[in-house]
Amino acid sequence: MNFPLIVYEDTDLVVLFKPSQYYVHPPENKYAKQKVGRNTCLHWLQDQHGMKANPIHRLDYATEGLVIFGKNLESTQKLNLMMRENKFQKQYDAIVRGWLKEPYGKIDIPLELDSTADLVPCLTLYSTLKKIELNQSVNSKFATTRYSWIELELKTGRWHQIRRHMNQVSHPVIGDREHGDSHHNRFFRDTLKIDGLCLKAKRLIFSHPIENRQIEIVAPMTEKWQKIEKLFEN
Repeated sequence: MNFPLIVYEDTDLVVLFKPSQYYVHPPENKYAKQKVGRNTCLHWLQDQHGMKANPIHRLDYATEGLVIFGKNLESTQKLNLMMRENKFQKQYDAIVRGWLKEPYGKIDIPLELDSTADLVPCLTLYSTLKKIELNQSVNSKFATTRYSWIELELKTGRWHQIRRHMNQVSHPVIGDREHGDSHHNRFFRDTLKIDGLCLKAKRLIFSHPIENRQIEIVAPMTEKWQKIEKLFEN
């Protein structure tokens, strides 16, 4: 999937599936902005659907998954307030190095803000969905290699929160070039033929900002995650 996909829409909001290697809106860096041009979710909605919508949150360039846009002033304001008050349930899938000691738990480690470098509270919940052990050595200390498929839920929304938290507990996300393990990234890319960041914003649960009803949206399964599923089944 190389382009965004509308997975939910009504008169007040639209939810897109953002593929990896795609920006939600133009990057702040001037060079990157010129290079990207109109290849952003924001411009895709305008160019393909004639829709002027406002992103309520964002995902990293390398992360695939669900992004919400407000379609009018009232819904946008209410959705932004809901996001600030953490009224969205956001669940992610990730493939990480190793097996976590506990099948589920929380990572409660303060992280630096990218804007001021101040330490702020950060909370990530996790649970292990699947585990594998491969009879191939990536690290010379170990004859085999272990990976976990975990589900995560953000209770705070900081820059690279999942990626930084998982690195701090020594279970970096596979494919993470900034906070990850280059040896395992290379093994997934070159040997297993699974390229890119193995992180997906898979589920959103929230109350409609205008109507009194609950919405739950699940992201589609991409080719990369189909490969991952086969790997963990074997």
